[in-house]
Amino acid sequence: MKPTPILLTCLIGLAFPMFSPAQPTITVHPTNKSVSLSANVTFQVKATGTAPLNYQWRFAGGEITGTVANALSLTNVSLAAAGDYLAVVTDAAGLSSTSRVATLSVDPTFTKITSGGIVTDRARFGGSSWADYDNDGFLDLLVSNYGGGGNFLYRNNRDGTFSRINALPIGTDPEHTIRCTWGDYDNDGFLDLVTLNGAANFTESNALYHNNGNGTFSRMAAGAVGVLASATGNCHGGAWGDFNNDGLLDLLVADWSRNLVLYRNNPDGRFTKVVGDPLVNVGSQSIACAWADFDNDGWSDVFVSGYSGANFLFRNDGHGAFIRITGGVPASDAQPSAGHAWGDYDNDGFLDLFVANAGSGSNRLYHNRRDGTFERITSGNIVTDTAVSLGCAWGDYDNDGFLDLFVINGLSAPQNNFLYRNNGDGSFTRITSGSLANDGGASSGIAWGDYDNDGFLDLFVANGLLGPAQVNFLYRNNGNSNNWVKIKCVGTVSNRAGIEAKVRLKAIIAGQSRWQMRQIDGGDGTSGGSLEADFGLGDAMIIDTLRIEWPSGIVQEFHNVAPKQFLTVTEPARLQALGAGLLRVQSWKGMAFEVQASTDLKQWLPVATVTNLTGTLEFTDPDAANPSRRFYRTMLR
Repeated sequence: MKPTPILLTCLIGLAFPMFSPAQPTITVHPTNKSVSLSANVTFQVKATGTAPLNYQWRFAGGEITGTVANALSLTNVSLAAAGDYLAVVTDAAGLSSTSRVATLSVDPTFTKITSGGIVTDRARFGGSSWADYDNDGFLDLLVSNYGGGGNFLYRNNRDGTFSRINALPIGTDPEHTIRCTWGDYDNDGFLDLVTLNGAANFTESNALYHNNGNGTFSRMAAGAVGVLASATGNCHGGAWGDFNNDGLLDLLVADWSRNLVLYRNNPDGRFTKVVGDPLVNVGSQSIACAWADFDNDGWSDVFVSGYSGANFLFRNDGHGAFIRITGGVPASDAQPSAGHAWGDYDNDGFLDLFVANAGSGSNRLYHNRRDGTFERITSGNIVTDTAVSLGCAWGDYDNDGFLDLFVINGLSAPQNNFLYRNNGDGSFTRITSGSLANDGGASSGIAWGDYDNDGFLDLFVANGLLGPAQVNFLYRNNGNSNNWVKIKCVGTVSNRAGIEAKVRLKAIIAGQSRWQMRQIDGGDGTSGGSLEADFGLGDAMIIDTLRIEWPSGIVQEFHNVAPKQFLTVTEPARLQALGAGLLRVQSWKGMAFEVQASTDLKQWLPVATVTNLTGTLEFTDPDAANPSRRFYRTMLR
């Protein structure tokens, strides 16, 4: 019997893998941000995956309604916006990936201003300088435009906003302006302006704008003011100062490819070049210059930032000439120096110096040894941080009684700027929070100034000098509980703007009696703070002593001065007795005085009111024949 065939069936199983779509891949995660109040901020995420991709942003654990793009933009941020943000990316298959958490911190110290032409106008901005050009008690702002076609003058509307004034020569003249500086060169009580123009072909002259006293300016011709209005060059910095203490402001200009130029202001209103002095024969590229009486002898000295590697320090000999100091720092330090700023950061009564380095090295801080020499500070991040730094400015932004420092960086490529808080012990802490430290502009100009008159310094930063047109930054200081005082100096014998006057005050702060000192100056061209002395007083309830040391040598003192006020201090007129009751009052044209007389220095009676109409004021006492001994004084009307 044949066996029954058995059919064997071999089943071969073929394994087919199940398709599992990949999740979206996040290639760029949102990063941490730190801004000031009212700033705008954007978080961004990038991802790849099966299109279309959907983005859902989350804040503090909850979804943010309506956020479906890969960028999350927040405007006018408040403290409530601080916290953690992340994005969930979902693809067409419904698969999702979650980004890393990004933290937003909001610093309440300053408010970033984001509206108005002062922060939305675009140009190649250079220097900036605050000044109350219309004498309304509020600071206005000039920002120079290297792009040509007019500079930007912003008038303070006294409500926290500004209006651009462009129907003036300042706003329409075609030169390429790098820097600007304010000063009352004719002592008429209204601030005038010099713009320093720097076309690369050396064909443009600087411009001197006379303030007409009615909100307008006139550009002065060489026939009226001399060579200052006709000399051409490539000027990068300049500063007003009275180097011979005659009460007339002179102008020092730093020329990029030529020597320094010193213009002496003559009594006839014309400027002449000073020749032969070592100060004007440095023979090196210079980018900024600033006056300062660093040895406290009553005569203004000069520091010059030499971009080609050599810095220059000159001491005023008190006889109309300068002596170059070649030994020791800062003169011996070779670096591509840019802007610089004088300030008494340790409150010892002598001006110290900070120099910004536009090369690859660190910046420099020089402490005044009070014997005519300086020592270089080598420790602390204020002198170890590196960037392309173009300028700097001192200002006590927190009103604790110690000067802080802001340094601008970037020039042609965006870099974050540096804010250093003075710890009060000779050291500084770099502040890394807030928009001031994180906005990343290609910054070229800086100016501290209290534009809203609340007693706390605000900050303006100009951008875009060597790159494409940019907007500028304005930060309003929100203040704190510390006290303050602001001093405006009006010269009568000294220059009327009070430039180079030293203002000193003593007060008990945090249980210690401290002196502070400010010198009224117009900066170095890169930085242009207001012509006011701003003091932080911490918890001081009274100013024990307020002292003004005028360039003329006159010293005024006031005692038991209340804080939280804006004081205008006028220099006493200089009286001369010419005999037979004839008096001469030294003052500037237009000033009016009440002449008072006394026989015992206790009771003073008015004699007459007189006005200086011609520049020479003489007065004869009608009661001079009275045999009684008489004393005289004047009071500004």
